[in-house]
Amino acid sequence: MMENIRLSNNFNFFELTITEHRRYLELNRQEGLNFMNNAHSLARNLLQPIRDYFNQPLIVHSGFRCTKLNKAIGGSPRSQHCLFEACDFHIIGIDLASIFQWIQINSNLKWGQLILEGWSVGHPSWIHISLCGNRPPERCQMVMTYDGKQYIQL
Repeated sequence: MMENIRLSNNFNFFELTITEHRRYLELNRQEGLNFMNNAHSLARNLLQPIRDYFNQPLIVHSGFRCTKLNKAIGGSPRSQHCLFEACDFHIIGIDLASIFQWIQINSNLKWGQLILEGWSVGHPSWIHISLCGNRPPERCQMVMTYDGKQYIQL
């Protein structure tokens, strides 16, 4: 049985490798072990500061995705989720726009992409945040929204 590794004060490996696609769960967790440096960085440098500021749990929609899981859900082949560099989340009871605005304007966090996405019934469903990773500096701190059809850089 695989050990559930603590990545930061409030985030663990199992939480960031969970999937509703149960047939991929074990594979997802096995492959996720190959990216532990990124997992720790994502949890400590992005997710934990957000959780600390809002003092509420982040509900993770998608963290790490193995290649097969990413393909099954129609994710981009270049998705940072496949490198354990991205997480989609929301916080119960806190407006996504408020979270998004705090991250973008007041947080001083260093991210690769910050995207308000997952549009359902005319409203976003989650925030995507990623590490800068191996991107050149000019490709970091990108802020976008997704209207259900296309990404729009802000």
